[in-house]
Amino acid sequence: MSDRKEAKEILIEGLPTACAECGALICLRQQVLNLALGEDETLLCLPCLAQDNESSSEELLVRLAQYIQGRDCFLKEWSRYCDRSYCPNPDGCLPAVCFGSGT
Repeated sequence: MSDRKEAKEILIEGLPTACAECGALICLRQQVLNLALGEDETLLCLPCLAQDNESSSEELLVRLAQYIQGRDCFLKEWSRYCDRSYCPNPDGCLPAVCFGSGT
């Protein structure tokens, strides 16, 4: 039996776990994306966050991932998802981008 927690168990306690716009479940990395944009009460999933920031999901993810890499407070949480296997929604998200080189 593995001691590894499931992705749905690895979240930032006290933050919303569903998108305020569409109701989709939000993963840990999406929580961190919202925090990096200064939002800690009304969280959005990646597609809704991108739309809200007039960007594509991929563009926003790449830009914020670079920012997060330089901020220890965000990187500590971001790094709790060690690899692509932690992505709770690989078909509905962008794991190749999210877990690309250095992220």
